[in-house]
Amino acid sequence: MVAIHAFFLWNLRPAVARGDPDFTVYYTAGRMLREGRGSRLYDPHAQLAVQREFAADAETRHNPLPYIHPPFEALIFLPLTFLSYAAAYFFWNGLNLGILLGVVRLLRSSVECLRHISGLDLYLALLAFSPVIANFHQGQDAILLLLVVLLAFRAWEQGADFAAGLWIGAGLFKYHLILPLAVVLVLWRGRKFLLGMLTTGSVAILISLAIVGWHEALAYPGFTWRVLSEPGLGRIPFRQLPNLLGLIAGWSSEEYTGWLLPAVALVGSILLLAVAVRMQRFAVNRPLERMAFAFALTSALFVGYSTNTYDLALLVLPIALAIDHSLRDSTEPSAQRIALILPILPLFLSSLWFYLWLRWEHINVIAIFILWWLYAMHKEILRMRARAGAPATVSALA
Repeated sequence: MVAIHAFFLWNLRPAVARGDPDFTVYYTAGRMLREGRGSRLYDPHAQLAVQREFAADAETRHNPLPYIHPPFEALIFLPLTFLSYAAAYFFWNGLNLGILLGVVRLLRSSVECLRHISGLDLYLALLAFSPVIANFHQGQDAILLLLVVLLAFRAWEQGADFAAGLWIGAGLFKYHLILPLAVVLVLWRGRKFLLGMLTTGSVAILISLAIVGWHEALAYPGFTWRVLSEPGLGRIPFRQLPNLLGLIAGWSSEEYTGWLLPAVALVGSILLLAVAVRMQRFAVNRPLERMAFAFALTSALFVGYSTNTYDLALLVLPIALAIDHSLRDSTEPSAQRIALILPILPLFLSSLWFYLWLRWEHINVIAIFILWWLYAMHKEILRMRARAGAPATVSALA
């Protein structure tokens, strides 16, 4: 699978030269900051003008590939703008390869079963996971977020709630994924965690205000919502979303423009997060706490409004926790171990991802497996709680 991915990326060289990957938006934002145009960071005309300077032949350049991330994240990419676009793209992917080394080290120190395989094998396993490789394809930032979430998990597991909150706040550059997880963790851990998150969140807000000013900051939510909600402007087709919204509204060949199906997805998201919040009641020991965290993180990805393929790189942590639980619980029947792991096995097949993306154009099928896995985790948590000595209350997913 690593060889297939390497071959695929090698053949993307012409697309990179044209400026087609999503990395274009980060490079655009960094250049605008370096050139003193931060106050126009969310001006589509200014974005298009910058992109035409280095990506005039891109297939998407009739309209800008819009930068919709918070202003403070653009600072990460500002130094890369001293390189040409192609050089910056490959340099950023080189940094992602380095970040994966940190991910490997944190995973092996946090998840016992991973210590029984070499660091090189685990590194190759990550590169064989299609959502991880999608970050290299698009020059995306979800691998960086995976590192941040791993650091938050380490602090959370050690009882350092304030430090865990600091790390979660640092992940607000992808707030559509972090905020659902943050809501659950705040309700689990309370004031210290919230204070930590508000600390780094406040710093990020102040930096953003310094970059774009009050006027642009107030216009930012409307600009982002317009891009994400209008087909043809920047909204990803629902059939390409491996989340709850894609599962509900992504089956038609035509783009859905109504409000009913997104409203249904919103109600479903609230209910699922409510179930995740109740997981804390069951977390009476370390294995249950870990499974509850895996459920919460997977739920946050599933309900994120525009969760994309590359965002599912964050599933690396809950997958590792679930596998570790299955291997360590020797009293569990093999059928129950298989039931917990079976839903995620298709996610390891690169051929499935390529077929759903390039041939059928329905990545939303992946949402079926994620929902199935959430059900399996929930069922396992209830079973673990019952075995721990206290009957579990039937919840919304039981």
